Amino acid sequence: MTKRKRAPRRPTAAGLIVCVVCAVLLAAAAYLIEARGGLGGLPTWAQLHEWLGVPVDGPSAEMLAQGDAAVTFFDVGQGDSVLVSCEGEHCLIDAGTPDSADSLAAALRAAGVRQLDYVVMTHPHADHIGGMDTVLQNFLVDTLILPDLSDADAENGQLGQVLGQAERAGVETVTAETGQKYALGSGTLTVLLAGLPGAEPEDVNDTSLCLRFSLGDFAFLDTGDAETAEEEALAAHCGAGVRCTLFKAGHHGSSTSNSETLLALARPQAAVVSCGLDNDYGHPHAEVLDRFAENGIQVFRTDEQGTLTFAAQADGSWRLLEKAGAESGEESEEQRPAA
Repeated sequence: MTKRKRAPRRPTAAGLIVCVVCAVLLAAAAYLIEARGGLGGLPTWAQLHEWLGVPVDGPSAEMLAQGDAAVTFFDVGQGDSVLVSCEGEHCLIDAGTPDSADSLAAALRAAGVRQLDYVVMTHPHADHIGGMDTVLQNFLVDTLILPDLSDADAENGQLGQVLGQAERAGVETVTAETGQKYALGSGTLTVLLAGLPGAEPEDVNDTSLCLRFSLGDFAFLDTGDAETAEEEALAAHCGAGVRCTLFKAGHHGSSTSNSETLLALARPQAAVVSCGLDNDYGHPHAEVLDRFAENGIQVFRTDEQGTLTFAAQADGSWRLLEKAGAESGEESEEQRPAA
C-alpha cells in the first residue's frame, strides 16, 4: 500500500505577520548593536522610535532646552496634559485620558524626562487624570499636588487608581491651597486659586486648581476646566496677577469658560486649545474663538496641530518650536511681549 504524501502546510497570515515582525525586530536590534558599537552608550527613546519608525508626537530633550523654559501641550485627544520645563526640572499638569496614557508616557520618555518634580491634578475628571496612574508607575515623581477631594470618591474609579498608585510608589501628596508657591528651576509655580470657594460637589469643574508659572516677564496660565463662576472669583482675587503670556484655553475652549472678565485681565498673547479632533462637544466653541480674535489672541489647537511645544525666555519672548522631522517653516518667529 502506497502512503500518501502529506501536503506541505501553508503558513497562515498570522504566522507570516509574526515572522515579519520578528525579522524587523531582529534587524533593528542588529542595527542598533552595530550602530552603537556593541556595549557602547544606549540610544535614547527618541532615537529608538525614529530608527524603528514608530512615531511619537512630542518634543525632544533638545527642544525642551532651547529656551529659558518650555511649555508643551500634549495631544491627548479630548483631554488636557501640559508639561512645564525649566532648567531640567519638570511639572506635569494633568495627564490626559485613559486612552492616551501609553502615548503620553512614550512622549515623556522621548523628551528625555526621567523624573517629574511635580504632577498636578487640576480636578478629578477622567480626561485630566486618565493617564496619571501610568505616569506615577513609570516615572520618579517627587510631589503630587491635588485639589480639594473632600467631596470626591477617592476609593474607586480613576481617582482611586491614581491615589493608590501614588501610595504604592511612595509619592508625597499635598492638597493645594490658594497662594502656595513651588520652585521650578528659576521659575515659580503659583496656585492662584485652589478652586471656587463653596463650590457645590457636583460642580467638579469649579474645583479646578488655577495655576500660573512665571519666569521673569514670561507667564503661563492654566485654569483647568474652571467655568465662568470660578474665573470671576479668580479675577476678583488676583486682579492683574492673572496676567500671562500664554494661556491654556479653559475647559477645552468651552463657552462656559474663557470669560471676557478673565481675558481682559490676563491679556495673553496666545491661547492653546487642547481638545479632540471632531469631538462631540463642539470644542472649541465658535464664540470663544471669536472672543480670542477680538482680544488679539493668537490661537493654537492640538486637534489640528498635534502636540505643541513653546520655548520661552525670561524677557517675555516666546516661539512655537518645529517638531523633529517636520517640514521646515513650522517654527514660528519669536514673539515679543507687548509694550
